[in-house]
Amino acid sequence: MEEHILICDDSLEGIFTAVYTAYEKHYRPETTAIRTSEEGNLRLFAVYETIVTDRVKSEKVAGTLQRRFGEEGFYILCLALASADTDKATAVYRTIAQGLRLAEPFRVFARHADTAVHKTQKLKYNAWHEMHQLFGFVRFREIRGGILFAEIAPKNNVISFLADHFADRLPSEHFLLYDSGRALFAVHRAGSRWFLAQNSHFKREDVEESGEEALYQELFRHFCHNIAVEARRNDGLQKGMLPLRFRPYMTEFTNPFRK
Repeated sequence: MEEHILICDDSLEGIFTAVYTAYEKHYRPETTAIRTSEEGNLRLFAVYETIVTDRVKSEKVAGTLQRRFGEEGFYILCLALASADTDKATAVYRTIAQGLRLAEPFRVFARHADTAVHKTQKLKYNAWHEMHQLFGFVRFREIRGGILFAEIAPKNNVISFLADHFADRLPSEHFLLYDSGRALFAVHRAGSRWFLAQNSHFKREDVEESGEEALYQELFRHFCHNIAVEARRNDGLQKGMLPLRFRPYMTEFTNPFRK
């Protein structure tokens, strides 16, 4: 049986376009894989196709998934696709294919014994967990122009979910949320919707703080230091609750603008 491997962009639009192509060409999910990067070793007899991202096709797939799986099911699928796992697209595609065969597609997520569904749920949880950690660990700083700026470096591509969260809580603020690992910005203008922008030439050293920002940062660090109870210090527990990888971007541990 012929195996098909679709190579697409590592984005919702790219993966949804690949899903559309697989259905359009009547490929069997059991023998079809979707990859977001080229494989190191090509598989013998497999047919490889490069998929060009098509926004119209992507929106059709997104609309179908929202309608058939419901908002909660669509959210699970999107969170799973935010994962950094290289096999995420195949797992989600096969989960979609199984769900669409059911009268109530959302019930597919209860099939924990299925390999693709189990992996999709695991990927969703990992992305969800990191996203919720960042809800509390993101630290905004005011830069020139009264713009709030925060830098993150998450394992999973959760910047869109974070942008939604902070746009809802800071609707009257201009802010930039920067994913340094992906050179990706979430840009929010006060009173407007946010959007994503790519900039691989951005240098953090070029960002200038506003006049009073250094003072507020120092006050915040002083506050965090003084509320700590030294006798109850537990570094092991703190590392479990606040992993070291988040700390370079948190005011109370460092100041990324200070040289």
